[in-house]
Amino acid sequence: MTSKKSTPNRRKALDGLKDAAYSRTEDALRKIQSGMAVVEEELQSGVLWDRLARDDKVELEQGDFMVLCGLGWNFLNGPKHKETTKPDVVEFLAGVNQRLREQLADLPDVEIGRAPTKAYVQLQARYERLKKERDELRDYLNRVLTRTHEWHLERLQALRMVRELKEAAGVSVVHLRRR
Repeated sequence: MTSKKSTPNRRKALDGLKDAAYSRTEDALRKIQSGMAVVEEELQSGVLWDRLARDDKVELEQGDFMVLCGLGWNFLNGPKHKETTKPDVVEFLAGVNQRLREQLADLPDVEIGRAPTKAYVQLQARYERLKKERDELRDYLNRVLTRTHEWHLERLQALRMVRELKEAAGVSVVHLRRR
């Protein structure tokens, strides 16, 4: 009789533990979502660079982001979140860091003495932007050259057709002398 009474209590306890685990997971995911919103806001306002400069960092890393969210720095490496949440966070951070570099490339020159790492990253970001612009211009030039070549070939084809038609019709051009 004792075993029958303990089974419902045991089930209640297990259900309670399961609900607690679900609520902890949901709470952690809410913290990550709110952390993403904070980072986006700081990125738009430019505050994120100041936060990173204080720590002498040039990009937002996963551990720092997790601490910002109020979770442990190694939270995403646990078995529950490693395959599900971590790829989304890593992708988000890659996008944020790319936009940080683009923002830095557009800022006025950084004084090298104050923040050599930031100055280096700024130069690197400008270099990446210039390479991208160069590649776009190269593609545009190749398209223009291809189209010009096509026009040239069409012109040669038209001249050949005119020549063949003149020969077929037996038309000859008589030059008149001018006085």
